Amino acid sequence: MRIGHHTNRPPPHSSRRRPRPLVALVALATVGLLAAGCASGTPGSGGAGAGGGPYGDPSAPTTAPSGVATVAAASTSLGRILVDGDGRTLYLFAKDEPDRSACAGACAAAWPVDQSGGAPRAGRGVTAALLGTMKRGDGATQVTYNRHPLYYFQGDSGPGQHNGQGVDAFGARWFVVNPTGAAVTGA
Repeated sequence: MRIGHHTNRPPPHSSRRRPRPLVALVALATVGLLAAGCASGTPGSGGAGAGGGPYGDPSAPTTAPSGVATVAAASTSLGRILVDGDGRTLYLFAKDEPDRSACAGACAAAWPVDQSGGAPRAGRGVTAALLGTMKRGDGATQVTYNRHPLYYFQGDSGPGQHNGQGVDAFGARWFVVNPTGAAVTGA
């Protein structure tokens, strides 16, 4: 008596499916890499980062948090103003106190802080003695100039733009900064 030799069952098929734990592990690793890539584009100055600024804007500042910021002066239609190492305009917030930021949450999303992983470098046209840093409430190190915390404007898409000049938002006005450390209040 032969058993199982001529049955009507289909032959077992060899599916080449990956075991579920392996698929889950690969998916988890991919999500981790994507998250790490997004986190590397922290606002700053100097252009030494891995790309992609805040909220995925590829034209936004790209220095990684460990990067050291550079502040320089550039000639613009507003006169000589402070810029980062990539030529992006830096701003001060009239509501801030010396070495103390009044901009957090939604404000810092619209006006990303100029961060540095160490003492900022003085570029052409600025006074090194006026450069400094301060610790923010979120633990970030923000660059200061003449004790003014420095920011970028989300509405500037590249070097040479100063679309945030004179904007009244989050309780006060925003201004570009001249090399002496004063707000440029003209148009």
